[in-house]
Parts: sequence; structure tokens; C-alpha cells
Amino acid sequence: MENPVFVEVDEQGHFHSACLHWEGMPRLSWEMLSAAGYLHPPLYEGFTFMERGVQRCTVMMTIPQHTLHPRWPAIITQVTGHRLLDCWVRAATTALTTFCEQHPLEVVLTPFRLFPTVDEADPLWRDRMNNSHILATIDPVGTVGTTARCMNALYRL
Repeated sequence: MENPVFVEVDEQGHFHSACLHWEGMPRLSWEMLSAAGYLHPPLYEGFTFMERGVQRCTVMMTIPQHTLHPRWPAIITQVTGHRLLDCWVRAATTALTTFCEQHPLEVVLTPFRLFPTVDEADPLWRDRMNNSHILATIDPVGTVGTTARCMNALYRL
């Protein structure tokens, strides 16, 4: 049996991956996207370079246009940092936050409804928090599990 390929490197030295080979934000974002009807996980493309003698990397992640919802735009996220793994996580977090902002009705009954948590004074976020007991009633195990996994991923970030 062949070993699965988690990361591929092309001829330009760019790293390509779906980033599903470890627990964290890339896997959580794929769970949200698959629940919204996406058929394939987004692909991450990253490359490393030197800038003023410091190792840097850039990752671009694209969530393609949804096949069943042609009015949903593609979400393209690009982040730059020092480590490839951290950039993959930041790209997934940014894309997940953008998706939740753009499609609140798709995430209203999921634990992801609490993204983004940018401003606690935001009335929409407060409304989502004040009604979180509904989500806990509908799916208590899924809510606690997903919330814990998100907190763990954010803590490691």
C-alpha cells in the first residue's frame, strides 16, 4: 500500500497541500466547507524565501467558487510569515473567518457561527453569542467538541 502524499513540491520549489494531515484550523475549515457543500478541500500553495537575511514564507489558499452557488465568490487568502506551518494555519483561519462573514446563514446552526470574534461589541456577534444555547441544545456533543478543537488550534497559533 502506498503512503499518502501530504505535501508536494513543484519544480519552482513551491509546496502544495490540502493541509488535512494534522489536527488544526485547516482541517476545521475543511469541515465547515464540506458541511456547506464543497466537494474538495482548498489547496494551499506556499514558498519560502530570504528577506534581509531572514527566512520567510508566503502561503496562498483559495476556496474556489461553489459549484451549487455560483453567486458565492471564490475566497483567496494570502499570508506571509516565518514558518510554513504557521502560515497554513493563519491562511485557514483567515479564510474560515471570511467564509463565516460572507455566509452567515450557512453557519448559523454550527459551532462556527461564533467566527469571527473580532469585536465583542459587534451587535451581530453578541446576538450569536446570546443565542448559543440553541446550538448547544441542537447538538451539544458537536458544539463542545468543535469549540474545544477551535480553541486548541487558536491557542497553538
